[in-house]
Amino acid sequence: MLPSFAAILSSMAMVPLVKANFDLYETMQTVAFGGEALTGYKVFEAEPDCDQVRAGGFYQDETDVSGDNTGVRCEGDCAAADPAGITILEMHFNNNPLHHWTIYKDRNYDMIGLDGNTYGNCILFPGDDFFCSTAVETFSGRRRFRCLTQFTAPEIDAGDGGGN
Repeated sequence: MLPSFAAILSSMAMVPLVKANFDLYETMQTVAFGGEALTGYKVFEAEPDCDQVRAGGFYQDETDVSGDNTGVRCEGDCAAADPAGITILEMHFNNNPLHHWTIYKDRNYDMIGLDGNTYGNCILFPGDDFFCSTAVETFSGRRRFRCLTQFTAPEIDAGDGGGN
């Protein structure tokens, strides 16, 4: 006996929609031999290895990420080891396609787009750090958030902001 269409539809309703995740890491990139240290952010699907750290996009820490300005703007206690002190984090990774969301501590860390719609939710997710070095540069980073959304780290890094 074959199940009815209604039974199949009913069972499909119980299966949650597949979501992608990306993890947001605060990152410092330092060039060897007295080079300038750049503070910014990187996105990964999960805990990265050093090859992924070197290959992934880099989004600078900025004071203004409105308009065409890409990067990440952080308000609150952004330098603390515990990300719970972050009150606002505006992520403007790309303009084409548009990857620009803001998360607010007092709004449950929902990913709010420029259009006011919710595109996902981020959770405090400390606990993973990395340190990777080559002869010419060093990357160190610590995870801040995991964002549950339809957008992936490779998709974000492939946009016109390019992460550089």
